[in-house]
Amino acid sequence: MMDVARNDAGDLVTIEMIRGQALPPALWCPGELPGGDECGAKVQIKALNSKVMAAHFAARHAPGCDSSSEHSEDQPGDAGHQVDQGLRPVRWKMRLGESGQSQGPDGRHRPDDNATGNKTRRRRANAANGLEDTADDKSFSTLLLNILAKKIPASLELVIGTRPPELASSLIVGAANADKATYTDRWIILWGLVKEVRTSGYGSLILKLKRAADDVAILVDKTNMNRLGIDSSTNLVGRHVIAFGKYTVPDSDRPHLRVEIDALAFNPRLRRARPTAP
Repeated sequence: MMDVARNDAGDLVTIEMIRGQALPPALWCPGELPGGDECGAKVQIKALNSKVMAAHFAARHAPGCDSSSEHSEDQPGDAGHQVDQGLRPVRWKMRLGESGQSQGPDGRHRPDDNATGNKTRRRRANAANGLEDTADDKSFSTLLLNILAKKIPASLELVIGTRPPELASSLIVGAANADKATYTDRWIILWGLVKEVRTSGYGSLILKLKRAADDVAILVDKTNMNRLGIDSSTNLVGRHVIAFGKYTVPDSDRPHLRVEIDALAFNPRLRRARPTAP
């Protein structure tokens, strides 16, 4: 479900922020596509004044957008059947590296990522079946959007790579709270506002964060620089950044987080492609 949209000025908007407005603004989906671009689909506002349904955003997302809901392909003959399933945890599987086949809400893979399923099977939760090992595919860009909008679901679990699910509250650390006494040698998701960019002796970028505890920084290696198309001249100051990695304190006593694989994103996003109207 979409909790956050983006307006024409590039600002993030929640459904609560537009209540009471005589003319709601034009909104766009800020979700991330598998290639890293922004979805950019036009967002509609649903049930804003309803007394029976919660107000929400809706959009016709571009294929692979991690803010969309997808239906997977069922086995032949499943249409119309009701099957008990276990309770689904509130769990996001974070995108790392190349995106694989997308996965349906009950763990079934579609044979073709470019074709949505056309048969459905009604699933009903049954606590007697336990907790199912499923997760929704999300990007670090979308995680950052939800952090900034203060829309992190309660009891959210995150799955990163082959690591077991972990509570988001134990992984996500704002720069102001990321002190080395607590987090040295721990794997965390660090986020903050970029206040300064420096270049290391090896050509990597060092992102200094506003009000960061112990002046902890984020180290962006050349692989991630090439992936995002950034260099020392790219304007990153004033953007929010999020990264996953190990909190390291070298001999120089300057703590930093080295970005693990592709676990790096900015807001506003560096690449924000929006489809042109036909």
